[in-house]
Amino acid sequence: MNNLLLLSALAVVNLNLFPRHDGVIVEFISGQILEPVVSASGNTIRIDFNEPVNLFEAQSLPIWIDRLVEDSTGVTIEFDELIDSADWALSGDSMAMIVFARAEEEILLPSVSWQAPPAPPDTSTWSDSLVFAALERGEGSPWLVDFDCIVIDPGHGGRDPGAVGASGSQEKDRTLEISLMIRDLLRIRLPELRVVLTRTTDDYVSLGARTRIANRNRADLFVSIHCNAAPNRSAHGFETYFLSRARTDDARAVQMLENNALELDEEMSTPENPLSFLLADMSQSIFQNQSSHLAGAIQNSFSEAFPIRRDRGVKRAGFYVLRGAYMPAVLVEVGFISNLEEEQELISLDFRFKTAQAIVESIVEYSEREN
Repeated sequence: MNNLLLLSALAVVNLNLFPRHDGVIVEFISGQILEPVVSASGNTIRIDFNEPVNLFEAQSLPIWIDRLVEDSTGVTIEFDELIDSADWALSGDSMAMIVFARAEEEILLPSVSWQAPPAPPDTSTWSDSLVFAALERGEGSPWLVDFDCIVIDPGHGGRDPGAVGASGSQEKDRTLEISLMIRDLLRIRLPELRVVLTRTTDDYVSLGARTRIANRNRADLFVSIHCNAAPNRSAHGFETYFLSRARTDDARAVQMLENNALELDEEMSTPENPLSFLLADMSQSIFQNQSSHLAGAIQNSFSEAFPIRRDRGVKRAGFYVLRGAYMPAVLVEVGFISNLEEEQELISLDFRFKTAQAIVESIVEYSEREN
């Protein structure tokens, strides 16, 4: 791996190269928000940053790159003609960017006579590379063959109270209470299903750690439970999101509200693994239809359970807590804690039970559809 430095007027940007048998990953990491403008022509990519950059000359370049030069505003990467395509993406906090240049043909090393047959993959710890191979073929994660595990994520917790209602109740308490009920009801309805919670007490769990728990447990679904909030105290109803670019002002506002917990994450100062970073983008696309279907099932179930409450519909937004889940994932806003009437409903045991029951019904329907 070659390490180069990019210096801007305000921050240092690290550039790392990760050569692979099938191409190269070019990673940029900054201490400030990157706003790159990317253009491509043939086998050349031009990346303009929001600040002037100064690139020190690399000692050596991998076989996939012919030339890598800088000027006052950006970087030009000229790939070898072996490279067939290149994709790029930004991290959730916009402080990291990767370019993944893929080769038309992999470099295959000759086998040696004394080499033993390759060991079978360890399915107890599915590696990112195994997931990547499946997603690149347009398939789901390798463990999604059997519907046998689900992760329920009670939003917020610990030092992150989430939204606070007019009478002082906290989102983190309501989401945990509802999630525990979902777990117990699922154990009755689907006894063969393993149900994992990202937290079972009033503890803080970072947004990134929540999806890592789901990936580590090889979950078939990731369902994050939240209570909505809005400056307009009359806003009310329920809505369910899946991961995509927000299309409405309301969705962008909810996205901003739920992503505020990023400010509490110490781990955000640690750069993401570039392969995991790319996997997050790939999984978003591959699981979008399934996530949208589950979101619709939850909305329908809520409408049946609460016919007089407002159905705000299925929406899409860039929630960080859903990014990185290698399975279908949704975020459920069960009601507005900022609305005094709905806050009192959320405090009610009967309402929380009916809410949990509605979510469980939709999961049961989804499981029957998948099996």
